[in-house]
Amino acid sequence: MSDAVSEPFQPSLQELAEIKKLTREYGEFSRDAVGLGHVLGGGLVFLSAYLIQRQIDLGVGARLLLGAAPFAWILGKEWLRQHYYQFSGMVAQPRRRWESALLLIFTGALALVNLAVAGWVVYRLLQDFSWWLVLSSVVYVAMLLAMPFLVWRYLRAPYEFLCGAFLLTLSTVLLSGTPLTPSGRVGIVYLSVVYLLRLPAMLVALVMVLVGFVEHMEFLKLRREIRARKEAA
Repeated sequence: MSDAVSEPFQPSLQELAEIKKLTREYGEFSRDAVGLGHVLGGGLVFLSAYLIQRQIDLGVGARLLLGAAPFAWILGKEWLRQHYYQFSGMVAQPRRRWESALLLIFTGALALVNLAVAGWVVYRLLQDFSWWLVLSSVVYVAMLLAMPFLVWRYLRAPYEFLCGAFLLTLSTVLLSGTPLTPSGRVGIVYLSVVYLLRLPAMLVALVMVLVGFVEHMEFLKLRREIRARKEAA
């Protein structure tokens, strides 16, 4: 029994260090490194910002598609993370404490703001009741209440937070039927946050796209190294 493990199967200290490094890098793609998912999110930010800048009057179909875009991004990003970038099984990597604390502060602030806006929407509905206003208000309040959960659960990286908040806020405006062109007090109030976040989101989206490309290239290299080590084992 003493010679059950033969000499060729005993890794050296250097090999153990390399395996540990590969495992750590592979685990990063279970949390923050999303590669092409970041490219997709950044592209949606630029498209949305362009439409706002041009103040294009969107039809119902275009509103639904663009309003659903943030959810498609989240689903696509999660699919890539779980099935493409974790091709050899899930290796969960815990979130850093400072990132968790920062995200908790931002998400809490977002939740408070959204609750205040949702309360204002309900108050406005009680003051000026109409069935169309009921429909738009239900969509608006539901999106506002769901936004902090979506941000906390799926938008893990710091730059994803701002881009996600911008896209989800715009989605709320689109799905509630609010015109993209500010008209009157209601339109200005609804769109103020969208216009406030537009430029910062574009700057962050540029970084996110570049980082996504770099992450994807690093993943391709990592995948070759892992497969080569498996074949040699």
